[in-house]
Amino acid sequence: MKTLFVPLLLASLFASASAFALTASDRYGSPAAPAFTGRTIVIDSHTSYVNVQHGETVTIRAGADSISWNFDGIGSAFDLAQIMPAAMTAQPVKVYVAPAVLN
Repeated sequence: MKTLFVPLLLASLFASASAFALTASDRYGSPAAPAFTGRTIVIDSHTSYVNVQHGETVTIRAGADSISWNFDGIGSAFDLAQIMPAAMTAQPVKVYVAPAVLN
């Protein structure tokens, strides 16, 4: 009975762990409607990073392209290319997400 118990226990642990896998939205946040953005960040040839706050919704504009995003994921720093296709930015841009300010 013991020889059957251990493999079954391990199988159930692995199965339950996969149910908690993080998605891209968990890590980086999610797309938002442009009407709900608080500000616009313009990416140009001199931009190497942007700062946002957790829970903030912004529009990011690079040339003629733009994306509106709600930064409510768990990531505190990541490449903008994770949420905005690399073709939209000529150089790598880092996104830094500060903790939300609690009132």
